[in-house]
Amino acid sequence: MKKLSKIFAVLIVVAICITTIPKQGVYANSKSSMSEAEIDSKVKELVSSMTIEQKLTQMMIMSFQDDAGYTTKLTSPYKNLLKKYDFGGIILYSKNMTGMEQTITLIRDSQKASMSSENGIPMFVCVDQEGGWINRVSYGVVGSGNMALGAADDTGLTTEIAYIMGQEIKALGFNMDFAPVADVNNNPDNPVIGIRSFSDDPEMVAKHVNAFIAGLAKNNVSAAVKHFPGHGDVGEDSHTHLPLSELTLEQMRKCELIPFIEGIDSGIDMIMTAHIQYPNVEKNTYVSKLDGENVYLPATLSKTIMTGLLREELGYDGIIITDSLLMDAIANHFDETDAAVMAINAGVDILLRPIDIYNDGEVNTFDRVEDYINKLVKRVKSGDIKEAELDDSVERILKLKYKNGIMTETLSVSKKKQLKQAKKVVGSAEHREREWDIATKGLTLVKNEGSILPIDGNNGNKTLVLIPTEYRRDSVEYAKTRLEKEGLLDASKVSVICYEDLKIKNKKLQKALKKAKNVIILSQATAKNNLIDQVIEQAHTQKNCKVTLLSLNLPYDVACYEDADAVICAYHPYGSAYDEEGNGPFNLNLVAAFCSVFGECVPEGTLPVNIPKITVNEDGTIAYSKELLYERGYGISLCSDDPDETPSVWEEIIDDHTSINEYTDVQYVVYLGTNDKDTNEPVFSHEEAKEKAKEILLKHFGGYTIMEADGGWIDGDTVYKEYTLVIFISYTNEEDVHKAADEMIKVFNQSSVLIQTNPTKNEYYGG
Repeated sequence: MKKLSKIFAVLIVVAICITTIPKQGVYANSKSSMSEAEIDSKVKELVSSMTIEQKLTQMMIMSFQDDAGYTTKLTSPYKNLLKKYDFGGIILYSKNMTGMEQTITLIRDSQKASMSSENGIPMFVCVDQEGGWINRVSYGVVGSGNMALGAADDTGLTTEIAYIMGQEIKALGFNMDFAPVADVNNNPDNPVIGIRSFSDDPEMVAKHVNAFIAGLAKNNVSAAVKHFPGHGDVGEDSHTHLPLSELTLEQMRKCELIPFIEGIDSGIDMIMTAHIQYPNVEKNTYVSKLDGENVYLPATLSKTIMTGLLREELGYDGIIITDSLLMDAIANHFDETDAAVMAINAGVDILLRPIDIYNDGEVNTFDRVEDYINKLVKRVKSGDIKEAELDDSVERILKLKYKNGIMTETLSVSKKKQLKQAKKVVGSAEHREREWDIATKGLTLVKNEGSILPIDGNNGNKTLVLIPTEYRRDSVEYAKTRLEKEGLLDASKVSVICYEDLKIKNKKLQKALKKAKNVIILSQATAKNNLIDQVIEQAHTQKNCKVTLLSLNLPYDVACYEDADAVICAYHPYGSAYDEEGNGPFNLNLVAAFCSVFGECVPEGTLPVNIPKITVNEDGTIAYSKELLYERGYGISLCSDDPDETPSVWEEIIDDHTSINEYTDVQYVVYLGTNDKDTNEPVFSHEEAKEKAKEILLKHFGGYTIMEADGGWIDGDTVYKEYTLVIFISYTNEEDVHKAADEMIKVFNQSSVLIQTNPTKNEYYGG
């Protein structure tokens, strides 16, 4: 029997990511127990009984939101609409939701109305909860955003925050999340994707997309991966324009398509389209109703892209959903009925927000719904749409609803019980604490000349903080209070000035600047701000005055201010977060970055995108060059032996973070030898072994915590000297652990692994 020798002789942190998470939520809509054959039979029987109208409406997801106003309760007109038509689903936006009980009530009332229709089919209840910048449930946990997760580059963290968000939205009644973003942000000028993307590296995007999906899936929340075939390399926003990309299909295969291909291989449920023209792929055109000019069919309406590329070449047989058809890219150029016909014929299954519906007391558009549906029915009967296309789409929709238990278990929990359960998890102290911890992992230190960071906040020196808008003030004030509570800052020595529209000669600014030894500038734009340059220049003329730049949004702005002494990238300036005690709201990444300046947390991330150098045009605008200032993956390590690179304050923080005592709620510890049991040779390289172990832990638990130990297995007189992986597991059961152990034994060619339970006793588990 094997045992461990000196397993804790030297313990080195490899990845502190997450303790593993529960495999299922406690709310309604669990996975169906029906077999695939049983589901197929029921679906075909139901589809064969449906009218053309019912099939078409099952292919629509409607909203209770538009420019005229927002609905926060199910009024009679909306209720009657849902009873009359078998809509496939609804989508809610932030202004539809004012609080937990109100959101639950709106969703439950909507589902009840829908289930009172002729076929009584429950709906997809959808939300754009990407995390970070794009979030709709503002009173829950939204995390640091995708680019910050890319900076942390730890799929376990991505899975964990997706799990937390999935658990919270599921508690409210949602069963579909229009996330994650699979777009590769390889264009710094992209106005709509930006920090919503994980990276400009398609492989990095792909692995985080799959990790995000895994986190949602643990709560039985379906993901809609977006925006196919890729929205990251355009310079216009499809909400307001009809973008055009000159990419060829071959170029897309090498970059944009990679995250979607890997997601398809992992079995994703739904893909959302992009309203982008690709003239090198789709040559067909349409006469724009806006100006009478020909426009190329965007991907959403292109059979070449939706069927030829996505269905046939990539082999995807899941649900295809359009991005909102009310976006200007479609609504400004295409007749609404034509757009629906072309989308369906292209291979799309669901039309997202095909028309506006609202009644604000002055304007009532509900009658348009019937007219719109009747027009589409006529187009089917005339042969413009084949009914077989409708059948295929509705079958895909209903199969997913059966698979996820939506058809059989929706509203199986009483409202009272659902609200009670939701209050335990939505924005819980535990979730807030993890949200903060995960946000700190993505902070990226790209410059620290003279090791000026972290700043000693108690040495009596004055600090000037410059904020771009008054909107940031509350977050800075919260950060000051937090740091003072931690004993890291004398807040009385910190002054905060908004530099929006300020000139360098402003008296208040000059007075504060001349007294300051530390200047912290918050930047959130990719345009160059001359005032920031002037402040840096003046600070450097003063004795021992240093400037730290906090890049809050896209990190490309760091190229604008190369003279700053220290630079930290935070990747997200928005959002309204709270701490575990309920204090807030504040901008999560802003506060984390500010607190890291004074040593509360450690920047551990690396750049998830390349940062090009810039040139400044005569009109003050900037242009990105092909030469790079910082390469993707760059970040100053705080684990260096060089004292100039690792200030003592941060060394102490690192020590705190690596303490094994930090692992609370651990139920199992698994020790895994990684040398072949027969040859005593490594099965994989060290890095490969860690990646293989992570794959197993993600598969079985949705996350991982791995440590690497200097020690080895002993079997009789044979000492297996290669390293051992130490795995901490929480919130699961013994059966799941043993299933994972079986796979580890097989993958690593072991005769057994050591499992410490509770962790109070040792047991050997042989496969």
